[in-house]
Amino acid sequence: MGFRPGEVADVRAALGCHGEESGRGRVGPGFSTEKLDGCRNGNTLDLHGKGIKKLQKFEKLPGMKTLDLSCNSIEEIEYLDNHNEITELKLYGNNIRKIKNLDRLQELQVLQLQFNNITSLRKGLLKLRKLQRLRLDSNRLICMESRELSGLSQLASLDISHNQLTDITAVNMLPCLEELFASSNRLCGVIDLSKCNKLQELDLSNNKISEVRGLSLLETLTSVNLSGNVLHCTECLGSLCSLQELNLADNQLKSVSSFAQQFPNLEVLNVVKNDIDVREGLKSLTRCFHLVELNLIGNIAETSEEDETMHLMEVSYLMPQLEYLDGVPLNPSNSENQNSQVIQKTGLANASLESTQKIVSCLMDFESQMEDLQQSLAERFSQVKNLMASLPQKLPFKPSHTASTKLTSVPGYGSRPQTSCRSRSRIEEARSFAAQHFEK
Repeated sequence: MGFRPGEVADVRAALGCHGEESGRGRVGPGFSTEKLDGCRNGNTLDLHGKGIKKLQKFEKLPGMKTLDLSCNSIEEIEYLDNHNEITELKLYGNNIRKIKNLDRLQELQVLQLQFNNITSLRKGLLKLRKLQRLRLDSNRLICMESRELSGLSQLASLDISHNQLTDITAVNMLPCLEELFASSNRLCGVIDLSKCNKLQELDLSNNKISEVRGLSLLETLTSVNLSGNVLHCTECLGSLCSLQELNLADNQLKSVSSFAQQFPNLEVLNVVKNDIDVREGLKSLTRCFHLVELNLIGNIAETSEEDETMHLMEVSYLMPQLEYLDGVPLNPSNSENQNSQVIQKTGLANASLESTQKIVSCLMDFESQMEDLQQSLAERFSQVKNLMASLPQKLPFKPSHTASTKLTSVPGYGSRPQTSCRSRSRIEEARSFAAQHFEK
């Protein structure tokens, strides 16, 4: 909300603004509650981008919950002691070097200090026990110690991206942390986050991390961004059953064969610019039954238009639940905003998909018939084997005394008994034996 007519010069002078109207940065007298009311919008005092260079003490405004001092030229935090009802303080986009004079803001829940020149935390945050969201991204932080975060027992979201940090072990001191953004720092080697038990979203992109430990202990983790690092495999991540979104782009991965077991509920996967064989990778990813968005471009694969079209068809068939592949919607009928390139690719794929599916269906039927035949042969063999095992070792009857039992040698077949097969009694005995031991 803007100023009322005639108040601009008074505000600039009272809050130490630079420029001709404030006497080149000269600090003016105190500013009355009535004039500050012109900058209020409900519970918010909006002093965003007013050219403020130095804060001046001003009277307490009843009911003020949000103080916006962003995008000014403030170098020091001061004169906020009597505003202990503030729950949100915006100081981003200034020239602040140190965090101080915040101890009395006991109700503060949101603190925005991004885009300043802060190099360390020291004791500036120790008394902010109700703080829930803290932004320190785009500063000059070199280190962050556990004792500096020990008072932030309620902190749920921390953004320390775009700094110069080499170690973030201190975040394990935050028992309620749910979101951690630490991209574009100088992190390298092994990162351990095993004590962040409530972590849900993690961004460690654009560092030099080779291994992340402790994530398998975080049962609530749903989103992980490790793009732009030097990971060779994902074994260090362990099994993440709650993970829904995983970004591993621009690493050194060679396989995704374990993803279906490690991340069974994965919905969005980005593995662009790795060393993965796309053809082999697709076979493994078909077991990721919840996957709806997949990005594979920039890996080992054919790049011709014909191969790309066939690849699109293959993925559509193997992963029917997939909605997007490398940014291309696989079901154009459900997409309202599709460009001509998408229409052309999906059109070619749909034109040939039917014949491909018929061939695949025939092959599957043939395999099924072969399996049935194998099973039938096995069952018959088993029956014959059991029947042979049931035959007696000796004849169940004795030869007739009147029959001659001389053995004669038959060339090529060995010796066998010569019996009186013409006798009626011998025939009856044979029939009786067959009826008892052989099925009709």
